[in-house]
Amino acid sequence: MIPNDLDLIPRAGVTDLRELGLNERQIEALRLMVNEGRELSNRDYREMFNVSNATAYTDLSQLMDLGYVKGAGKGRARRYMAVGT
Repeated sequence: MIPNDLDLIPRAGVTDLRELGLNERQIEALRLMVNEGRELSNRDYREMFNVSNATAYTDLSQLMDLGYVKGAGKGRARRYMAVGT
């Protein structure tokens, strides 16, 4: 079962993911992972948002640290997906 965006919000009453400290790239990536069941690599993220490797790593790591995303694999094969998928 794939949760919807609201299932990812840890605090009652918060409907804007920006209030949780996420940037627009992270919100869009999370939407794709949750609503469309997509898995993203660091490369996918970089190409989708035209950002550097360091920025992609930082954004994806923050999503993992917050518990919204989990990673599987190592190195270039590492994929990120929404928790619960």
